[in-house]
Amino acid sequence: MEPVRYRPLLAAACLAAILACRNMQPPPPEPAKTPDRALVELSPDAFPVFADDLDYAGLDDAVSRSLDGLARIAAADPGRTFAFGAERVSLARMQATLTRFRALAGARPSADDLRATIRREFRVFRSTGDGTGDVLFTGYYLPELRGSLVREEPYTVPLHRAPDDLVVARVKDFPSALTGDLVGRVENGRLVPYPTRAEIAGGALAPRGAELCFVDSALDAFFAEIQGSAVVRLPDGTSRVVTYAGKNGHRYEAVGAELVRRGALRREEVSMQTIRAWLLAHPEEQAAVLATNPSYVFFRFADAATGALGVPVTPDRTVAADARVFPKGALAFIETERPADATPEAPFRPFSRFVLDQDAGGAIRTSGRIDLYLGSGAYAASAAGRMKQHGRLFYLLLR
Repeated sequence: MEPVRYRPLLAAACLAAILACRNMQPPPPEPAKTPDRALVELSPDAFPVFADDLDYAGLDDAVSRSLDGLARIAAADPGRTFAFGAERVSLARMQATLTRFRALAGARPSADDLRATIRREFRVFRSTGDGTGDVLFTGYYLPELRGSLVREEPYTVPLHRAPDDLVVARVKDFPSALTGDLVGRVENGRLVPYPTRAEIAGGALAPRGAELCFVDSALDAFFAEIQGSAVVRLPDGTSRVVTYAGKNGHRYEAVGAELVRRGALRREEVSMQTIRAWLLAHPEEQAAVLATNPSYVFFRFADAATGALGVPVTPDRTVAADARVFPKGALAFIETERPADATPEAPFRPFSRFVLDQDAGGAIRTSGRIDLYLGSGAYAASAAGRMKQHGRLFYLLLR
């Protein structure tokens, strides 16, 4: 038995421990970095309204392209499964979901009939977003660049194809050794990091002859990398589409965040337009600022802008999402806001629509981020630069 003189001390210690436990705060919510926490299944009474502001326009094309992408995966890896939260779903179930929804949307049902059919035939999963269900939506688009297939004034800034010494070790091939794809090149029998953006700008790839084409602006080339694809207008009046072909493996670092750190912009001011304006106004600092993002994108020629699923992206229907946590190729539904028109002061208006998860992006990470492809033109460029809106994200799966 404890000596009597120690009992008050023991009681005080216990009381202090109890009070400390009461004062402990639960950990703050955070976005999911693994699929098991990225999606939660909803009961039918919690389903969204499923109102599509585009009234099915472009949906058949987008769904068919996802089916094309999944067919290629089936040919190469028929046993592939996809994560819907903690659940693994077969490729066949993914294909059945898209096939059934394409037929449903093709019949152009009324809004009430559409909702009733989805409640009866589909399961719905909501993204956990930032940990509270909130998702940050941004936009991207297809920019136009002026360029040439040969180096000639004023076209002296190269866009590079994936060099022949670029090595990618896929996590699926080394599941016990890697947590993500590893990119580099082999030197003296060792895999070493590939050159950074600054090193490539300094001529690190010159010996490899990897120039795909040349453009007249390093800043335009940089933003083409951010968007993942571009149209290059050539001197003879023709054009070529360039699209993503790989990257150098270095982590993406946001230039906007760097300008905030430097005091050049306030956080709430950051947009593609304000970043571009600042860099154009400070040409002497442009190279150094761009170099703070070591990630570098390689391109290839294509018939159309192509996403991470390997199929053309569809304006207003394709979204880029983190393939580590969400099922690539899947049918989804979004609720957020976008600018009403292309003017810089245009108000934001709510909208919702069905989309297809067909792309990815260096800055689009975790369950809390989605990038909507807006196509090309003045509205797409303006909206892509301004969109930083909150909303909700859902994935659908056939029962």
